[in-house]
Amino acid sequence: MNRKKVIAALASVAALASLAACGGVKDGGAATGNTITVGTTDKITSLDPAGSYDNGSYAVQIQVFPFLYAQNYNTSELSPDIAADDGTWSADGTEFTVKLKKGLKFANGHDLTASDVKFSFDRIKKINDENGPSSLLANIESVETKDDTTVVFHSAVKDDVTLKQVLSSPAGPIVDEESFSADKLTDANTIVKDNAFAGPYKLTSYKVNEALAYAKNDSYKGLTPAKNDVVQVKYFADSSNLKMAVQQGQVDVAYRSMTPTDVEDLSKDNKGTFQVTNVKNITQLPLTGAAGTTLFIVVALLVAGAGVTVAVKSRQRMH
Repeated sequence: MNRKKVIAALASVAALASLAACGGVKDGGAATGNTITVGTTDKITSLDPAGSYDNGSYAVQIQVFPFLYAQNYNTSELSPDIAADDGTWSADGTEFTVKLKKGLKFANGHDLTASDVKFSFDRIKKINDENGPSSLLANIESVETKDDTTVVFHSAVKDDVTLKQVLSSPAGPIVDEESFSADKLTDANTIVKDNAFAGPYKLTSYKVNEALAYAKNDSYKGLTPAKNDVVQVKYFADSSNLKMAVQQGQVDVAYRSMTPTDVEDLSKDNKGTFQVTNVKNITQLPLTGAAGTTLFIVVALLVAGAGVTVAVKSRQRMH
């Protein structure tokens, strides 16, 4: 794939790449550790990164799998997640070397090494699922490991300016080679049962497109550590059901997607229970609710979309 095609493909991933960690309450705000419930109309295609290339799947994967590089929402730049450096190009521009942080582990206790990184990219290309992101890896000829913490990407394009974007894209999650199949998709039950996660959160329950629960992953050493112990997500068939759930207090925050009419109705709520706003990303939360209340607390729950309409139920300030 030439450079123009890669850039075009990544442009279509822009909404995915702009996923943002939900902002924690600022100093002096509410305490962290609360359980929050999120409602969405998104749909999950596959928990396995090799089998999906869509907002709903990626919004889950980015919680539970680490990346070499990820969006730094303080600077809007790509920064090391489990990488230890920004990577270096060889003199001839054909090799990109990345060092990993030392002592990385999956939630199940397995070591996360350069071998897992190579495995993760190799399997996406080998499986080449029709719903997967293998096309994004077209410029990567091969991946090599030098030692447990050194990975070398051999590039078909010299000094490829898109490579780090690809490594942070839906093609970039790092998975456990002891839990995932090398040549076929791994089912969600196996992934959850094996606790094969190394992102900010781990999944403790999973019913596809019905409900799931995240728990904080204490072994994560990356860019966006979780600040909530538990996050629950409920999936709704359509925006009207999601709106009703917000009004009935079944969810604390709703996103993707609500109709303009639903948003207007919630905005006109005369009790001041809801604050509805358009945000570029969720790091702009928390917002100030009615009567001095503070909105929910959550970090590293990621919401896809360059512009997201969010309806948030106010919560009383905790002390």
